[in-house]
Amino acid sequence: MRDPHFTRGFYLLDPTPGRRVVCGRLAPTESEAEPAWDLAQWSSRFPLAAGPAVESEHGAARWSNAAKTVTMGGGGTNRADLSLAVNASREYAAGARKSGEPWVHLLVQQNFTSPPSLGEIGTARLRIEARLVKSRLHRTPDYTPELHAAQYQMFLTLQNANRRSPGFGRFVWFGIPLYDDRARIPPEHKQRDTAGSDMFIYTPSGELFSRRSAHDGEWIEVDRDLRPLLIEALETAWQRGFLDESRDLADYRLTGMNLGWEVPGLLDVELAVRGLSLVVTTAGARGR
Repeated sequence: MRDPHFTRGFYLLDPTPGRRVVCGRLAPTESEAEPAWDLAQWSSRFPLAAGPAVESEHGAARWSNAAKTVTMGGGGTNRADLSLAVNASREYAAGARKSGEPWVHLLVQQNFTSPPSLGEIGTARLRIEARLVKSRLHRTPDYTPELHAAQYQMFLTLQNANRRSPGFGRFVWFGIPLYDDRARIPPEHKQRDTAGSDMFIYTPSGELFSRRSAHDGEWIEVDRDLRPLLIEALETAWQRGFLDESRDLADYRLTGMNLGWEVPGLLDVELAVRGLSLVVTTAGARGR
């Protein structure tokens, strides 16, 4: 994972979903390095503008408008590497989102360079700390939790990367849920992605990653070997008719990730993260 502390800024993406269109950079004033991360703001009516950050007295770099804020770094007892905030009350000012309408995303993403195959991996240890800063629901008469929610999660793409395989390019979304406004511990979610990629989503229950709830506003910590869950994700996908072209672990690799908010509901939210890492060992190193 490149730049896990988000020190080099971001490539800013156009808010139109479906393709990666870079429309500028969000860069801290002292950084001349190329960003490792994209900042996606899919379906936003108030996209951030490219430009330098506003620097705070505590060392944080911030980019903001009426509907969202991205904060990088900063000191204090609640020091964070990255904080993402969405004011969906501005995004949906005309009224709560209706079924079938797109919803706002604010997330960071990157592809991985030369990842090993799942067959080669001995362990894949993910670490991250997360703290909910705010979550305020603006309840409307047509509110329903199925349509109007806020979720902060991490997704890894577990993809068939064998160009000789008929299933080349097909993948599973592997989710790590950190916050869901509707439940203290986010529930599992295992089904087809009908809203976008048409691939299989495999998100285990949040209790497999942390027994603490982000709802309490304190730092929660994830420290987990993902390899057994990644294999379980593939096996579940195969059982449900996905990725039938190959059942060889050597064909599948972790090719990228995203991290951040999906906010289909009228909520104003902010969550901070720090200490992100994903360390992979080879199969021969497992148990050392």
